[in-house]
Amino acid sequence: MCRLFAWHSTNPLSVDAALGSDLPAFTELSTIHRDGWGIAYGEADEIKLVRDTSPAHKSKVYSDLVTQMKSTDAIAHLRWATEELAVCIPNTHPFVKKSSMGEIAFIHNGGVARGDSLNALIDADYLAELEGDTDSEQYFAALLTQLRKSDGDLVAAYQALVKDFAPIHYTSINAMILTETELVIVCQHKPENRSPELQPDYYDLFWQSVEGVTSAWSSGVRPNPNNFNELKNGSLLRINRNTGDVTTHEIG
Repeated sequence: MCRLFAWHSTNPLSVDAALGSDLPAFTELSTIHRDGWGIAYGEADEIKLVRDTSPAHKSKVYSDLVTQMKSTDAIAHLRWATEELAVCIPNTHPFVKKSSMGEIAFIHNGGVARGDSLNALIDADYLAELEGDTDSEQYFAALLTQLRKSDGDLVAAYQALVKDFAPIHYTSINAMILTETELVIVCQHKPENRSPELQPDYYDLFWQSVEGVTSAWSSGVRPNPNNFNELKNGSLLRINRNTGDVTTHEIG
């Protein structure tokens, strides 16, 4: 269970600038989502990755990065470990892997039942390359497998993946994905499987485009947003990193 934030901007922004007055609220969420944090961001033709197992609110790496790193495109993650999975770098989001589309960075919020049904959706080479033991990384590997079958079309891949995941118990496969050409926000969750300890809106995702900046976030990240949209459950938001064009697509 995690909190997510992402942005695309015409001009490079720091995390501080992208979140503005909501930065303290995002950082404060790490007192609960305290099992590490990470950010993947675009730099020239590369995707850079920073991960730390310390809670963001106690991490000097985090406090330095939020003002010093600047990028036009980034995805950020605060981790709340489930199933007693280890707090270690291999289990810390984002995950960055090579694919048929080039490098892809991925963050996830939710839980997917691990086991034979999930493993069956993963090509052998991706299965062998898993760094940690989280359901999130395995879900990412299943997505990469489906992207091969879909010729790199993320919408088609997700439409197929949602069907493949239907028999598998999951709470949410919400995700934010950074590729060399796109920033993608995925909203796909099952409210009936949400733990009663979580707020009813825990898996809701929101987005806005204001003055050349398109951002997306989990509930609680922006306490008092203005001019925002809720991303419909069962849909995907695509942001073209070159043009800034935004489109939405049904996936489930």
